[in-house]
Amino acid sequence: MEFWILPACRITVMVMLISSTVQGVADRTQSAYFLPEFALSPQGSFLEDTTEEQYLTYRYDDQSSRTTRSDEDRDTGWDAWGAWSDCSRTCGGGASYSLRRCLNGGNCEGRNIRYRTCSNTDCPPESGDFRAQQCSAHNDIKYHGQTYEWIPVTSDPVSPCALRCQAQARSLVVELAPKVLDGTRCKADSLDMCINGVCQEVGCDRQLGSKAKEDNCGMCAGDSSTCRLVRGQGLPHLSPEEPVKTVFEVPMGSRGLRITAKGPDVIVIEAHAPNNRREEIVFSSPGSHSVANNTVEYQRGAERQTFRCPGPLYANFSIKVKYAGPKDTVMQFMFYQPIRYQWRETDFFPCSVTCGGGYQLNSADCIDIRSNKTVGEQYCHSYPENNKPKPKLKECNMDPCLESDGFKEVMPYDHFQPLPRWEQNPWTSCSVSCGGGTQERSVMCVEEDVHGQVSHVEEWKCTHSPQPISKQDCNTFVCPKWMAMEWSQCTVTCGPGLRYRVVLCVDHRGQHTGGCDPHHKPHIKEDCLVPVACHKPQENQPVEAKLPWLKQAQGLEETKVALEDPTFIPGPWTACSVSCGLGIQRRLVKCKVLLSFTQTEVELPIEECDEEKPPSQRACDSGPCSESPDSLTWPLGSQEIPEQHGYDWEYMGFTACSASCAAGKQMAFVRCVSTSGREIVDDALCSSSRAPLSSFRICNPQPCPARWEVSVWNPCSGSCGVGLQTRSVSCVRPVAGNRTEPASSIDCVESRPPEIQACNQVACPPAWVTESWQQCSHSCGRGSQWRKVYCKQRLATGSYRRLRDEECPGNKPAAHRTCFNSDCLLPRLEGGEWSKCSVTCGKGIQRREPVCRRQTASGQLVTLDRSACGGLSLPPLVRSCRMSPCSRHRYSKKRCPQVMGLNRIYIQTRQEKRLTFTVGGRAYLLPKTSITVKCPVRHFPKAQIRWENNGNELKSSKRLSITKSGALRIYNLDAGDIGVYRCWANQDSEKFVLKLIGHNNRLLEHPDGLEKDDGFHSYLNKEGVKCHEQKGSAKKTSKSDLGWMQKNEFYRDDNGQPKDTLALGKHSAAFVLEPAQFEELVRNITQLAESGDVTDEMASLLISKIMEDLAITEHGTANKELSTTVDNYSNKTPNSSTPSLGKGIKKGSRAKIVRQKLHGNAMSFQRDLRIHVGRTAYLTNATHSLTLMCPTRGSPHPTLSWSKDGAPLQNSERISWDGSGELHLSSPDLRDVGVYGCTASNDFGADSERSHVLMAESPKIAVSRRNTSDLNSRSVKVVVGGSVHVRVGANVTLECPVKAGVPQPTVSWQRKEGPLTTSASTLLNGSLLLRNVTLQDSGIYSCVAANDIGKSVALSLLRVAGSAGESEHQSLNEMNRKRVLMASPIGTSITVKPGDILRIGCPVVPSHRKPITWSYQNKTLKQSPGRSYRILVGGRVLEMNTLGGKFDGRYECQTQTGNQQLTAWVHVLSQDFDWRLGSWSTCSASCGNRGAQVRKVRCVTTDGKEMPPSDCHRLPKPISQPQPCNLLDCPPSWVSTVWSRCSSACGRGFKERRVSCQQVEASGSVRVLPSAACDGTPRPKDRDACSSQACVEWITGSWGKCTGRCLGPALATQSRTVSCHHFTNSTSKTCDAKERPPTTRNCSSELCDVHWKVLPWRTCTAACGSGFQSRRVECVHRQKKKTLPDQQCAWQPRPVTWQHCNITYCGSECQDRTHYCPVVKRLRLCQVDLYRQRCCQTCSQDTSTT
Repeated sequence: MEFWILPACRITVMVMLISSTVQGVADRTQSAYFLPEFALSPQGSFLEDTTEEQYLTYRYDDQSSRTTRSDEDRDTGWDAWGAWSDCSRTCGGGASYSLRRCLNGGNCEGRNIRYRTCSNTDCPPESGDFRAQQCSAHNDIKYHGQTYEWIPVTSDPVSPCALRCQAQARSLVVELAPKVLDGTRCKADSLDMCINGVCQEVGCDRQLGSKAKEDNCGMCAGDSSTCRLVRGQGLPHLSPEEPVKTVFEVPMGSRGLRITAKGPDVIVIEAHAPNNRREEIVFSSPGSHSVANNTVEYQRGAERQTFRCPGPLYANFSIKVKYAGPKDTVMQFMFYQPIRYQWRETDFFPCSVTCGGGYQLNSADCIDIRSNKTVGEQYCHSYPENNKPKPKLKECNMDPCLESDGFKEVMPYDHFQPLPRWEQNPWTSCSVSCGGGTQERSVMCVEEDVHGQVSHVEEWKCTHSPQPISKQDCNTFVCPKWMAMEWSQCTVTCGPGLRYRVVLCVDHRGQHTGGCDPHHKPHIKEDCLVPVACHKPQENQPVEAKLPWLKQAQGLEETKVALEDPTFIPGPWTACSVSCGLGIQRRLVKCKVLLSFTQTEVELPIEECDEEKPPSQRACDSGPCSESPDSLTWPLGSQEIPEQHGYDWEYMGFTACSASCAAGKQMAFVRCVSTSGREIVDDALCSSSRAPLSSFRICNPQPCPARWEVSVWNPCSGSCGVGLQTRSVSCVRPVAGNRTEPASSIDCVESRPPEIQACNQVACPPAWVTESWQQCSHSCGRGSQWRKVYCKQRLATGSYRRLRDEECPGNKPAAHRTCFNSDCLLPRLEGGEWSKCSVTCGKGIQRREPVCRRQTASGQLVTLDRSACGGLSLPPLVRSCRMSPCSRHRYSKKRCPQVMGLNRIYIQTRQEKRLTFTVGGRAYLLPKTSITVKCPVRHFPKAQIRWENNGNELKSSKRLSITKSGALRIYNLDAGDIGVYRCWANQDSEKFVLKLIGHNNRLLEHPDGLEKDDGFHSYLNKEGVKCHEQKGSAKKTSKSDLGWMQKNEFYRDDNGQPKDTLALGKHSAAFVLEPAQFEELVRNITQLAESGDVTDEMASLLISKIMEDLAITEHGTANKELSTTVDNYSNKTPNSSTPSLGKGIKKGSRAKIVRQKLHGNAMSFQRDLRIHVGRTAYLTNATHSLTLMCPTRGSPHPTLSWSKDGAPLQNSERISWDGSGELHLSSPDLRDVGVYGCTASNDFGADSERSHVLMAESPKIAVSRRNTSDLNSRSVKVVVGGSVHVRVGANVTLECPVKAGVPQPTVSWQRKEGPLTTSASTLLNGSLLLRNVTLQDSGIYSCVAANDIGKSVALSLLRVAGSAGESEHQSLNEMNRKRVLMASPIGTSITVKPGDILRIGCPVVPSHRKPITWSYQNKTLKQSPGRSYRILVGGRVLEMNTLGGKFDGRYECQTQTGNQQLTAWVHVLSQDFDWRLGSWSTCSASCGNRGAQVRKVRCVTTDGKEMPPSDCHRLPKPISQPQPCNLLDCPPSWVSTVWSRCSSACGRGFKERRVSCQQVEASGSVRVLPSAACDGTPRPKDRDACSSQACVEWITGSWGKCTGRCLGPALATQSRTVSCHHFTNSTSKTCDAKERPPTTRNCSSELCDVHWKVLPWRTCTAACGSGFQSRRVECVHRQKKKTLPDQQCAWQPRPVTWQHCNITYCGSECQDRTHYCPVVKRLRLCQVDLYRQRCCQTCSQDTSTT
């Protein structure tokens, strides 16, 4: 080689070594060609010459190809970058480089070369691999004297950019070059490329250094939005009869296909390419398999098969399973399916102008990615993942426009002319004034030109911005409606009277307004009756009819008084607002009504008075003001000033008012005028002595607009930490005289100033904080008490920080002290054992006797005489008791099993070995914990309790066991135990959700992702009968009275009652709370963190994770209030503190109905149904009462009103509601069906919610009783109910019309003979379509319409022509005719019917070639004339004709097998008799589901003659299978129960029974119908007369006077006589003592309205030492003030009458009398007399020192 070197340059040349082992480099014919590594110099570079001589020539850089130097390059000394070199490859991704020079002598920082990718288009398939090309270039170069064919080594993790090649078919691997050519892939499955021998990262965008990766959909740097994840599980049930099934299909273009199969069956993939080419592969050996140009990796283990295909798929895959064994194969699969229809941006539209600067937009079309064709936009909109790209806008045609005299410069479009924009017209008025309407406006796209002219253009020009809406809702608030207040008391105290109430028209804000329909206004007055007899003489008129008119003369006006009808009553006028001149008087005008009996007036709303309202304001004249210049004067007329020299003063007008409201002033001004012309002249011409006095008048007397008035802030509630300051804020209206009057808050339009603020937000000094003393360790005598003492500091945020004890000043308060309880040693009255409940069902009472007891020093209880407890108050001796609800019927009913779940949330905070829970809650536990989950049940044997996990039944194993009591035990929890456990007791169940908390305080996930409950799979008890008692009718709901910081129930005992509790303290391993207490848990998270039970990090993470989990899983159990609590507290740290007002409700908040986040219907069979408003309620026959709950929140507390179908509800005997927001409907029926609305309102707004109440009804199918036979038509459509006879291949549609059912019933089809065939499909209207029916489709098809109330079943019998018993019989005969009976060496026998083909086989192998001899009855066939026979299959089979002769007898075959003689025979009997099935018997029932018919089995001869059954005894007798018949709904009929006992135990009475109209359905269920359905038949009696001979009863006398012993304030007793009498009026002793009426009762008595009157203490008997003092205590009547005997006040404790006094030491000795004196001194309490006396010595020292 030759190099031309210029002497002015110093050139450094770097030679690339190809390989030290390569020989013959000088031989150019055997050389390998590579791009040389180039060297750089300040003035030039070596580049490769493209000729074959391989000379390296030097040339100067082309300076014109360099880019302009940047400022940064100038600063660093670099020249500008040169042009990019040619690409190292023409396809498949190569590299290009660019160079730059260092201009400061080689001291530049950075590199002088840069690279980029190029030629990123894929190479054609025939070009081969680039690395393989480089290896093959050495095929002609000898290596160690021998040539090889080299193939690349693709995977070299150590030197991926070295050219390592392997000799083909040999193990020789050689590095032929240290570097591969630029652009060579580092690895075969990666885009990373080698540049200059270094592997450079290349992203999917083919850019160097890019981090872009393909998403799951194959999109570079995508967000996986162009595909969707499909995952599922298949369980194909294969059998030899159905050996192949398609499990699922994968569409073309899918990626990431993964299949896992567990089972013995064989997996088959069938590919359907777009060119209709079909390819199928059966996987048997592991490895890589090619399917439709896709590579599928197949792995097989002992029991598991795995398939992986990265994709994208070039064909549609059908995944099939072939039968390989009786065990089922479970398949799990997942893949990413491409979204077939996707948005693709279009090219830009033409420019808006041709010159001068315009714009152009693009759009997006919906493309079918399979066909690459444009389709309608609705296809893309059908995928929620698809978001249409927003149009893009860019400038265009920015060149100036050409004019006649040359170019005219026009500014660019976006700098001069605005873009097209949306312009909208004003909204139209709302369609309605309230209740929710709509309003519209027109929206158009407009464009403004350079001249400012606006024109309407196409809408696509404005698509760069969102189009404003053209329609919106308006006036969504509810319309005003009448709201009735509570009724007043009756106007009388006895007999009939009247009562009133206030009825207001209230708007949606709860404000009093107008606009209500007067025709629907509730009445404000109604009659009332006080059930007390009036003892006054009868008067002519009712009391309330008297009109007490009182006329009083006051000035010239008549004073109005209230009447029994609403009347405006004006109040007195106020004094005139001014002392002289013209002013204003005001008065109050109120609407009142008179309650005549009580002579009281009640104020009503203004709207209740129909007459015209009298004026409440008038002008007043206080006379002329004095002549003082400063006085307020108003001239009543013009001034009478005598004329002087023709000029006079004259009033000319008033100045502007000094105020716009609240009584301003206007000053009058005068001018001098001529008396002749009344012209204004100079004031000097008029006499100044006669000038009128200055005067003014009142103007604008109306009140000013309302404004907020605030007071000064009150002192701060705390000196440090964080305190609160409050002030009063009121809305006032300024009036005349610098006064204000209160106004409504609504009148103040400005924002309300705050009423509370934080203050003194500074940290407090550390201080000791003590908790309350615990209970004494001994309840009696001496014991110990403990308390907790902390050193804490309250921070400026209001939270507390725990400090070390050394940081608090002073001595630490004592944490332990002795205690002594001496009260236990005194006698006390206690209650004895409670008696049994007085009733066996319902509500009764229990009684007990008082017992006097005393506890000894040793702790034993000693019973004393009753007298020892004299004067002590009695404990409660009577209490109520509630037994199980009484049954309405006399007969008993079997109780249904119940699982007594406990709804709790358990959170484990530290590791424990074992925990116990109760089913029904959720648990968040730590791994390695062993747990026991109890399942308390009622009315069910515990040994039959079953458990499920994620829908799979559990069995006892090594780590899991189920105890005999039904409890579930799990040892050493791990992630595989996560899931939903369900405990089953027959049909009732409860679930228990188990979650695990990982080491990083995050919830773990199940390794298989199985964390779901597959629903209810109710088990049956041993009897196999399902229980129809509805769940929830007798279940108790757990109360939430106890706070979560108190003891919580971990589980219940075997009877369902709480057993053990675990306190939430420092030694507990878990926290337990109810869902309603979750908010309190979050609010008190600070206390948890401070007490050390949880760390701050765990507290925040734990709550956030629990909230996420509850938000995901809860359906009935996640409510809206819980999510609100989560939102309020999820972002707060454990040390934060939020001041709360009330129960978390802000002061002054809008009324709001607390809605439960529950979906679905409140379908329940409980007697007392309670649902939240907003849900649909269904009434059933079991519903005795319905309660609609409408909980509210807001401040002030909202008021509630209820409506039905838009009309306000009225309180009645059946319908009522209370202040808690609950609407009660007793005995609801059909008349209560409707829409109920609840409205909550206060001063800040209103809220409403509705509930639909429907009458539940079981479904009913309109059954057809018509039988159809159509053997000609191709399509047959019939209504279910009869029989259908069609031909093979017909299409049969069975309609199932459902005419009734609330809730909406679901329709399903079943087939008695087994599952529906593949030809059967259910239509949208519930019909069943059978396509191309075959003989196998014959059978009984049933349509089931079911809802929560019941179900209705209708059946149809489908018969396909040729499918009757005769066809089966023929096929059986055909089979019998063709079978071969094999003879046996030991002999056998067979019975054959005459006419059947008899074939007898000789037991030899098919290859037997020796002659076979057949004989009949020990004679050869040739020797037996009259026999018709044939020899078949080379003599191995003998065929006999059984017609026309005798054929029964012994048949024998003989042949030679090997060296032995084979003889086999069979004895054939002629079957002259046979069992046959006769005709069907009469159906056993005419309707219902109990009808059946059978066929008689007869013994007949071949010609059909019936014979005795004994003739066929040796033949197998067929079984006559019964078939159902008359499967129809029975007509309605009356059904009555048994009679009750006689109502009278003596003499004549009556007895009752229940009579109802019922219908037995085709399914066997019984429906109770309305009585009208049975009107066609006579109704049995439900009541009849009866008599009894036992005639004794308790006779009670009248109650005596209320003069018994006083029991309380104004409460005494009265008594009566009770005796047992016979019906002959003679006394008897045979009455039941349990039914004896009471002889005493409580009554109201004024004699007992007494109290203890306490007089002042008398003077102490001693001035010092120990004296005593007394006082007088008397029993005094409250009203009469009379002193009564003390026994009248004995029902209340008597105050003490004496006490010790002056317990101080006499003399001058000064000693401490208590051991607390050091504390008194430290707290500086010696200034208080009491402490100074008790601590005289210490306080004296304190005084002396100070």
